[in-house]
This record gives sequence, C-alpha cells and structure tokens, in this order.
Amino acid sequence: MTLLTRLYPTLKPWLFRMDAERAHEWTTRMLRLSHALGMVQSVAPEAAQPVECLGLKFPNWLGLAAGMDKSASCVDAWGALGFGFVEVGTLTPRPQPGNPKPRLFRLPEHDALINRMGFNNPGIHAAVKRLEKRRTKAVVGVNIGKNFDTPNDAAVNDYLYGLKVAYPVADYIAVNISSPNTKGLRDLQAEEAIRTLLSALKTEQARLQKEHGKKVPMLVKI
Repeated sequence: MTLLTRLYPTLKPWLFRMDAERAHEWTTRMLRLSHALGMVQSVAPEAAQPVECLGLKFPNWLGLAAGMDKSASCVDAWGALGFGFVEVGTLTPRPQPGNPKPRLFRLPEHDALINRMGFNNPGIHAAVKRLEKRRTKAVVGVNIGKNFDTPNDAAVNDYLYGLKVAYPVADYIAVNISSPNTKGLRDLQAEEAIRTLLSALKTEQARLQKEHGKKVPMLVKI
C-alpha cells in the first residue's frame, strides 16, 4: 500500500467539503511541496515495459492528460508518481483567467467532474520557464491553444506562436482545437480551416526542426 493510498481515505471527506476547483489547486500545491521535501520519490512503482511511439520512448503506457497541470507547476512530481508522460496546458500566448467561476462541478455518484474551465492558464512563457528546469524522465507534451479573444480568422497566429515558444522544451506538441469551453474553437475543425491551420503549423515545424536540430512530433486534439 502506497503513501497516497493510505492518505486518500483520510483526506477525501475534507477535500469534498471544498469547492472542486479549490480542492484541485490545493492538491496540486501539496503534491509540489511533498515532492520538494522528498516525500514522493518512493511512490512510483517499478517501471513497466517502455513504449516507443512518435519517435519517443515512453517509460510506460500510462500518462497524465492536459488539464490537470495547466501551468506546468509540478511536472517532476507527476513523473515521480510514475506517469510515463505528462501533458501540460492548455497554454495560450497570453495569460487568461478562463470562464467565470464556478466552473468545475463534481458528480460523486459517477466518480466524475464537469469541466467548464475555459483555458485558464498563466501564459505559455511562464510555463516554458518552469519546463526549462524540469528533471523528470517522463515524456512531456505541451498542449497549445488560442486566446479566447483571438478571432478564428487570426487563430493560426496564436498556434504558430505557441509552437515556436514551446518547441525547445517539449517532447511533443498537442494542438487543441477540441475544447467546447472556448466559444467557436471547434469551428477550426472545418475542412478549410483545419487545412489552413495544419499547413502553417507543419511549415513552421519544419523550420523549427532545422533551427533546433531536433524533430518534435505534433498531434492534433479534435
């Protein structure tokens, strides 16, 4: 039985008395602090068989999706917990607060949450500064999006900016045109719009590969 397994039954009633978003933030802060104090390293199990995909070697097949660590604040801690990859974000060119609160709702009977966050994040530059200091061996993906006040006909510029800034520190890039919480974002999945966006991103990816001497795979979230 791991430390987390022992602690969770004690902490759960207290956490569930808190607002869902506040509980999320508190848990992330405590995880970061616990890792800094050396309390997390022993939690991770023995690594499973590594997985090779996209030209990357993942320590195992279990990863953490974007949305849990929007600001890349505790990437090393997630790696210490045993995740094979950690995807941070979604990150936008400029910081933004996201949708009005409350925006995260528990469904205890289904062990689920309703998420209406809206790409709240500190901006891609703040996250990249943190990723420059990471030590985890887990694969780190950077999920990029557009700012909510960027019109769709200018969205390609936001994604190109995110790709350029994240490229040096990312093991892979995820292009988010999926979120229902950013008005009109899914319109970028229309044939003409997605062709325009991906053509520009692939051209920039090739340029960045030459500039940095490495190829960073790019995925699209739809």
